[in-house]
Amino acid sequence: MIKSITIHPDEDSTLIHSGGAEALDQWMSGLVERELLPFAMTVISCPEGICYWRWCGLVNPHEEIPPAPDTLLRMYSMTKPVTTVTALILEDQGLLDLNAPVEQHLPELADWTVLRHPESELDDVIRLDSGPTLIQLLTHTSGISYGDAEGSLLDQELARRMFENPSLTGLLNTLSELPLVFNPGAAWRYGFGHDLAGIALMRATGKNLGQLFDEMVFQPLGMQDTGFEVSGSRLQQLAMLYSTGENQQLTEITQEPPLGPHLGNSGGSTAGDDWGGSGLVSTPADWLKFVDLLRAAHSGKETAVASPEVVRRMATNQLEGDIAALLPEGPEGFREWMPFEGLGMGLGVWVAEDTNRLDWDSNPGEFGWGGVANTVFWIDPIADAAVLFFTQVMPSSRLGLRNDLHRLVAQCLR
Repeated sequence: MIKSITIHPDEDSTLIHSGGAEALDQWMSGLVERELLPFAMTVISCPEGICYWRWCGLVNPHEEIPPAPDTLLRMYSMTKPVTTVTALILEDQGLLDLNAPVEQHLPELADWTVLRHPESELDDVIRLDSGPTLIQLLTHTSGISYGDAEGSLLDQELARRMFENPSLTGLLNTLSELPLVFNPGAAWRYGFGHDLAGIALMRATGKNLGQLFDEMVFQPLGMQDTGFEVSGSRLQQLAMLYSTGENQQLTEITQEPPLGPHLGNSGGSTAGDDWGGSGLVSTPADWLKFVDLLRAAHSGKETAVASPEVVRRMATNQLEGDIAALLPEGPEGFREWMPFEGLGMGLGVWVAEDTNRLDWDSNPGEFGWGGVANTVFWIDPIADAAVLFFTQVMPSSRLGLRNDLHRLVAQCLR
């Protein structure tokens, strides 16, 4: 056994292949020893229990604090599946129509236009009769991107405006004035869709997103450490955040990025803004409860939060083919790291559509999502297993960890 690895007391390693567990140990400890990651934690869960839950490294090297099941972590884009589950439940309750255009809930966005070509000038537009639907927001086919300071004219302008006013009000104002990059449904582009959907959920219920998530998801699951805000003594539980450059050297991030959780007085999102695409903070123990919910419901079990029908709809590919077929601007349009060929898009999650074309090791129907700080989770419905990986290093596109993780987990579950 590698000395730097800590094993959770609830782990039952007899549920997986011992050689696979040892390989995962070596991979995590190697990433930390080579200083590619400050810490790493992997969890594999199945109906019989926790198959693998181990970690190594430090979440705060200055005070030599190791990771733990109750370490607070920025989940960033792993917020998106929570927004999706909540939207699907509200639709199931008759409070939301996901096929309706977004302006039905956000009338200030009623005057939609679209660029004649993705590289067009910002005034070279066509007026639309209606905007993207809520489903198109949840599948990244709405025509709304995240912006890019080095991208097209539209991406540059979107990035500039959101840098100047990184708030939900700023998002609404910006989207009311800028065109879509393509007709809704015509292509796939990662963007602010879930944040816009989150605003629609708040309008439909009269509650802020944190309250809504708490009532509908977190309280029923006992996720007491998950939310949009960290303050007081809980700030001591928050892991340090790092960036990694092209030389793969870690650099501590001291100024909290926008569009994330509210962190007391130390920076983060504008007070009161709950970002449905990137704002949650949680712990490994809490996130395991959410992912186990998805695994159990997808396998046909009734849960305290979502029915099998809701989760199975979430995990069904909404595209005619794979994501690669809908990338007119190429893979650089996506800032999370994942394959494109063979991977479909469910509601808020990827779906393994054609595993023969995937460049990572998946079973058919696998679904999950990741965050920009290299967190990721997925559910394997064939193995009836859930997989979670945690660290705090941005961006997720730099190290390409998820290929190796899929390969190693497959060795454990075979």
